[in-house]
Amino acid sequence: MPFLKPQNYSLPRSRVLENLSKRNGLRHTIYNGVGDKYIGEWKNDKKTGKGVILTRNSELYEGDMKENYRHGFGVLAQRIPNTDVFRLLYRGDWRYGKMDGNGLRIYPDGSYYIGEFKKGKRQGHGQQWYPVGAFFDGIFINDLKNGMGVMIQANGNRYEGEWANDLKHGRGQFFHLDSGQMQDGIWKENLCIFSQIRDIAFRQCCIAPTPYSIPNVSLVTMENVCVIARDKALMGLSKFCENYIFPT
Repeated sequence: MPFLKPQNYSLPRSRVLENLSKRNGLRHTIYNGVGDKYIGEWKNDKKTGKGVILTRNSELYEGDMKENYRHGFGVLAQRIPNTDVFRLLYRGDWRYGKMDGNGLRIYPDGSYYIGEFKKGKRQGHGQQWYPVGAFFDGIFINDLKNGMGVMIQANGNRYEGEWANDLKHGRGQFFHLDSGQMQDGIWKENLCIFSQIRDIAFRQCCIAPTPYSIPNVSLVTMENVCVIARDKALMGLSKFCENYIFPT
């Protein structure tokens, strides 16, 4: 039985020239049509590997690239006008041009966030420091506080509980550490609609303790009264809860 001889197929000259013109490997400086400058690695005519980009808007990115996108780990900074100094904007993970994964982001007002990102927004667990001295540790969904979280104010007072759309919403406890009291209740869109207030154990050690302690409740059926009031407050959240499920 005869065997077919292998044949050598050569690429057309146009394809050979096209492949030769493609950028591969390290290139020192490449400018695009709008003035962005890139120094780094290429693969099949696309920015892939390690690289540095200086945009026409004076943004500087240094890190991983994939198919012309910021992808992997990278650092983004912004040049301060009329100087050669760059201010850090973001350091962390990227996915196809967007902040995605774990990272640190610094905002123009001086606040900063450390935590999880998804498609350029805070998503998952993170910690946010605010310029006024407040601090939040909890869950973000679509760049807003949602779920369980702790907000500590500049004066030390703090709220521990549920959030929805960046507002206190659901079960929570507010510690008035300046006056020495703890408020345990239900919040709706940042307003407390039901609560029980009691003194905390170290009230006299607070900054400005209340002059008189909260007297004990003398109702015989205090627990029943509170349960009914709490349940009514939670029922008031039922319409909102159709779109958001609070953790228990």
